[in-house]
Amino acid sequence: RFYVCKLAIRRASEPLKQLAATADEVANGEFNTPLPDIKSKDEIHMLRDSFENMQHSLTNYVEELKTTTAQKATMESELKIAHDIQMSMVPKTYPAFPERQDLDIYGQVMPAKAVGGDLYDFFIRDDKLFFIIGDVSGKGVPASLVMAVTTSLFRNIATYTQEPNQIVYAINENLTANNETGMFVTLFVGMLDLTTGEIVYCNAGHNPPLLLANDEAEELEGEVNIAAGVIPDFEFINDHIKFNPGDTLFLFTDGLNEAENIDHEEYGMERVLKVANQTKREPQTLIESMTQQVQLFVGEAEQSDDLTMLAIEYKKISNDESYD
Repeated sequence: RFYVCKLAIRRASEPLKQLAATADEVANGEFNTPLPDIKSKDEIHMLRDSFENMQHSLTNYVEELKTTTAQKATMESELKIAHDIQMSMVPKTYPAFPERQDLDIYGQVMPAKAVGGDLYDFFIRDDKLFFIIGDVSGKGVPASLVMAVTTSLFRNIATYTQEPNQIVYAINENLTANNETGMFVTLFVGMLDLTTGEIVYCNAGHNPPLLLANDEAEELEGEVNIAAGVIPDFEFINDHIKFNPGDTLFLFTDGLNEAENIDHEEYGMERVLKVANQTKREPQTLIESMTQQVQLFVGEAEQSDDLTMLAIEYKKISNDESYD
């Protein structure tokens, strides 16, 4: 009787052994391993059918994962290309005007994602420096498209007019004409006459820049118009200021003063002003110091918004210096 029981147990456990061996192969990634053919209609057969369903599910999951991974890799590659294209649209060669002694300028953009909506640009025409900084509502690819359009419009429009409010007006008309998404862009557009030091500027809903003159940095006062892309045919207003030799204008987007640490505390204008007052006014030094301090403040927190800075220092040229 003992041997009969032992034989019965062996026969009953054999399918389990076969199923266990197959399960080990499946666990090692061999999802197509054939399962043992179990004739009985008991719980072991049900367990075998459950393993078969698991095999099919795992196979389908792996195939879907391969497809998703390939799509993600393609998307990351396309975003990398988009990032490179976007970065090619902002000035990045410094010194920007090595032949000039009357001007020092430096800018930097740090997108929160692969691509972003911040922008800055500048160029010289007829001894006049035209410059812009802007912040598109939202982030990512949609904002980057508006950024690209705005940058191109600035370059084209500033070729025909030197009035910042007219440049902003034309940008606004283009953005409001087909704005189904309701996106807008805050802008600060200026023109610095390098022969006189006079700046004409138009602030379209943007952070007031800092004027580093005399002994203390202070926010530049003036008319704050609405952002571009909100209301068509809006009449934007210019403001004026006279630069003295050694004065620096520091422009930035709200990714600076609204940068948050892990406790969701904002960097704030008080800290921005403190760094500006304690740093040399050379544009590159100022921006590098500001970047270092805000990164120390943010710490391990994820960057919450695009961050762009632009600094312009005006230098008096001697009477025998001139530029074509």
